[in-house]
Amino acid sequence: MACTVLSCAKEKEINQEFGNLPTELISALESINKGQVFEINPSQPNTLVGKSGTILLIPENSIVDQNGNGISKNVFIEIKENFTKSDFIASNLQTMHNDKILESLGMVFLSANDENGNELKIANGKSIRLQIPQKGNKADAKIFLGIREENGLINWDKIEEPSKSLTPYPIKFISKNRFWTECSNYYGITTDTLKYTDYNYYGNITDFENTLLATKEFSDRFSTTCWKDVLNIYINNLDKNLWEIDELTVQYFIKDSTESVNYHLNNIPPGLYGGPRTEMQKEAHESILKDAKEHGRWKIELYKKFASQKLTKIDTSRIIDTTKLKELNNVLITYDAINFGWINVDFFYEDPKASPTKLAVKTSTKSNLTSLILEERNVILSGIEKSTNEYWFTKNEDGYNKLPKGEKAIIISIGFDNSGLTFGEKVIVIGENEEEFVEVQPISEIELKEKLKKYGS
Repeated sequence: MACTVLSCAKEKEINQEFGNLPTELISALESINKGQVFEINPSQPNTLVGKSGTILLIPENSIVDQNGNGISKNVFIEIKENFTKSDFIASNLQTMHNDKILESLGMVFLSANDENGNELKIANGKSIRLQIPQKGNKADAKIFLGIREENGLINWDKIEEPSKSLTPYPIKFISKNRFWTECSNYYGITTDTLKYTDYNYYGNITDFENTLLATKEFSDRFSTTCWKDVLNIYINNLDKNLWEIDELTVQYFIKDSTESVNYHLNNIPPGLYGGPRTEMQKEAHESILKDAKEHGRWKIELYKKFASQKLTKIDTSRIIDTTKLKELNNVLITYDAINFGWINVDFFYEDPKASPTKLAVKTSTKSNLTSLILEERNVILSGIEKSTNEYWFTKNEDGYNKLPKGEKAIIISIGFDNSGLTFGEKVIVIGENEEEFVEVQPISEIELKEKLKKYGS
């Protein structure tokens, strides 16, 4: 398993992937969410794609041994993706930054080993680009780097900004529609104006290779409007940062929306034969005016959100092998990793309902893994053993944590003893009781897998 940022002496005592869990329990959990291992030649660029869509761009000669020496033989890269609550449980994860609760948008574990199982690292001055799929754009999402503490629980202690530079794709790959859409193929850029009469720009699409038009980020923007005028704003400003062009597009939509609304305000359709307008005509006009305002506001806010990402220019040193990509429909958040280990896309949990709440859990037998899951969010907290078979979800000595009172949550308890695997679960209402009791029963590996399936979202 890979070292991250801490003293190696301490880390080697702790399994960075699973924490301080018994080997037998780790074996059972791996059957639920096992990482993928890829064998690569480190002397050439590599593109790896995880089963859930995580993309890893590994530059040539970027992986070395612990002494900084290059590797001449093939190496083995592990990518372990964790996007569901079931994954979080099976990897013994929680969403905590020191004493603050996070909501996760996906956690990924990376490691590299040589053929003898020796841990490898990323070479000094190099980085590996990680692109993590997202369900949407979350403006306040950040990268958190995790480390297992002495108790084996993970703490996402280091905060990083997502990478701002863009990864270029082959232009014909990224601009080709992958599903039905009213947007034109290749952004409507063509020289065949007889065949494509409704074109957006006269020219060769390949002239835009290695420009920001050849990025997933621009493709996402174009697919929201497909407008000729918007495309031309980007084409005419290719020397600028992407966020600067986004801001120009915001100004365009403000002007366009103002003109559209004013047109409908100043051009009220008359009644039939010049007579008074009917109630139906008035309602229809009000509906058109409302739609114009709402549509304009939506476009303005969307491109303001794009601009707030502060994305810059393409990084042509990043090479992607598109033959490894089956589809590319998700939003991607990018991070340039300089260490292997745990990487998480998170934002801070904020809820006006949350207030200091005391919650302790007692189990009928020892639990190696106790988790509190907030049912309506991607939030999971790990229990810290405070006394025999008693677990708290905070380091605070008074036992209080900011939790949403009145919200449903689930307590999961998993262990391993001389008799084998054990499991218990309980649905609670936060704030109803300061102490909850969970009955733990023997369970088979197959049954445990079935139990955790329902937490697959």
